[in-house]
Amino acid sequence: MNRTIQLLQVQDQQVIDAILTEVTDKHLEDARTLWEPLLEESGQDDEYWNWVGKSRRSKLLPGNELYAIECEGITQGLMMLDVLKKRCQIESQLRRRLVYISKLTAPWNRTVLTNPPTYKGVGGNLVDFAIARSHELGYQDRIGLHALPSALGFYRKLRIGLLDRSPDPEELDNLGYFETLRIDDP
Repeated sequence: MNRTIQLLQVQDQQVIDAILTEVTDKHLEDARTLWEPLLEESGQDDEYWNWVGKSRRSKLLPGNELYAIECEGITQGLMMLDVLKKRCQIESQLRRRLVYISKLTAPWNRTVLTNPPTYKGVGGNLVDFAIARSHELGYQDRIGLHALPSALGFYRKLRIGLLDRSPDPEELDNLGYFETLRIDDP
């Protein structure tokens, strides 16, 4: 599966093509060799995420899927989805299936790590893909996710109908919870 998407190259404000694809060993190697040193001791919420380990564990659990955005031969973002085990928490949609974004990161596109960022649109394209994946599975575009504290603003700015249920009292780390609200659900 390869989908062409578009990112905004910040330096020259040009729209360029990138690829959204299933994660390969090359993407995991980029995360290990390029991202981990950048994130090390950065104080970022995801500084300890080990994508090689997450990939291994995901292969053992049914319903887990990993995706990457690659641009100019370098991994720009990674996302892990759970397409089987999660259900809606919004009362009007309780127990309906959704695609759950369990992990999403694009460290080079944060001004606190790289100023100016390389590209804009990596996280938004990954979220859009999660919605498309939900549609493909017959879940009426429903997605849900718990957001790290540093990502709350990003999810609040997305214009895709995410309902902010933050903080989630059921979550041990008291993370913010977002879920799409579909009023037209039967």
